[in-house]
Amino acid sequence: MANYLLIALGGALGSLLRYFVGIRIQPSESFFPVNILLINVLGCFLIGMVLALVDAKSQLFLFLTIGILGSFTTMSAFSAQALDLLLDEKYLLATSYVFLTLLSCIISTVIAYYLFKALA
Repeated sequence: MANYLLIALGGALGSLLRYFVGIRIQPSESFFPVNILLINVLGCFLIGMVLALVDAKSQLFLFLTIGILGSFTTMSAFSAQALDLLLDEKYLLATSYVFLTLLSCIISTVIAYYLFKALA
């Protein structure tokens, strides 16, 4: 039960942190989403640091990775999984995972947008 509470607390903190960083760094006139880009890059950097420094079986790991970074950005979990595949020397699988994830997420977003826009 303690693990669930740590993850929930981390999730609340991560989402608040994402909001705070997002409003502090506004997109420019050209609407390049620099705030989201920076959030994702920062989250990926931080999860790399946590993966290197924190025992994966510890409660601190759950709090930081699934809790805080999981709600701060999903790119952190994605990057960690891609790194695992690369460290296992599964290069083709890692490349396939990266491209499939990016393409399918973008396509899913586009489909959902137009589907629900038409229904509204």
